[in-house]
Amino acid sequence: MYRLNGLRLVLALLTAAATITGLPLASSAYATCGCGSPGVPVFQSVKMRGNDLREVSGSCATPGGVVELSAYQQHLKRQKVCPPDCPTKSNWSYCINQCAWTPVATTRADSAGRFTFRNIDASYALQLIATLPSQPGGLDGVYTGLRLRSQDRRTGAWSATFDEPNLEGFHLSWPGYEGGFAYVETRVSGSSQMHVSVADGPDDGDNPTIALDVDEDTPNFWLGSHLGKTVEYTRWGVCDVSQGCPSDWHILQSPSVNVASPPLGRGGEFPWVLGMVSASRPGAMFLATSILGPRDIPDVSVQVNVDVDIDLNLGFSFFSLF
Repeated sequence: MYRLNGLRLVLALLTAAATITGLPLASSAYATCGCGSPGVPVFQSVKMRGNDLREVSGSCATPGGVVELSAYQQHLKRQKVCPPDCPTKSNWSYCINQCAWTPVATTRADSAGRFTFRNIDASYALQLIATLPSQPGGLDGVYTGLRLRSQDRRTGAWSATFDEPNLEGFHLSWPGYEGGFAYVETRVSGSSQMHVSVADGPDDGDNPTIALDVDEDTPNFWLGSHLGKTVEYTRWGVCDVSQGCPSDWHILQSPSVNVASPPLGRGGEFPWVLGMVSASRPGAMFLATSILGPRDIPDVSVQVNVDVDIDLNLGFSFFSLF
């Protein structure tokens, strides 16, 4: 879940690392822990501090081998997801650093193939969320692709590299005023895990008397039986064959949240909305983000500073903003 407080956001996605701890590097172990091809690392958790990538943890690497993390980025535009909202234009905008895959960090796996890249931002600044929300329809989105590979210390050979899942559509919408609903629409294929969330403030808890400020959904159970298939979130949760959606797509209702200042004067949660989509598969993942501000407040001098912990198997978990 996410928490957004105008100037600072904290996100967490939680992973079940216990299912992997201590497993030997054998074919049966890969099947048990969700590893892909031998030596191909799997993402478990990601941490972001001040909008920058701070830490990445995973498993399934070659035991004792070097593990390399690479990234590329591109700006995104908000576009309605087609189908069913057709016609639509491409979400992709201009490249960041020529959209080139760049090594970000290296580390070494332990004897069970587990690894953690720490303090990445100390040597490489990889910003995952735009610092300035743009005008409606503007270039406020950031797409970050991440890849992992590991090296066999005996042969020196690197594991195969894989493309991240396909982000086929991405849209964050909000009428731009307090009391209006914000929602995220998206379509992704080729993933084994996928998470979608929208937030206008920190998660105040599960008490029903407190206004909901975070909404998310995770089709992990469906993807567990339909690896790599297409998942689409639409505003109304409907898109059938007559609307252009094949019958084997998994259609879900978009996460949505009523954008409002909470009680007790915590108006700092309003008026910024965050949408986020992440998807992963062995060896690769992506994180797409978009921030939207109110239409009657200019973007000038508004800066968003976000802290996020990401665990890929359970979903989003937000913490308080300051």
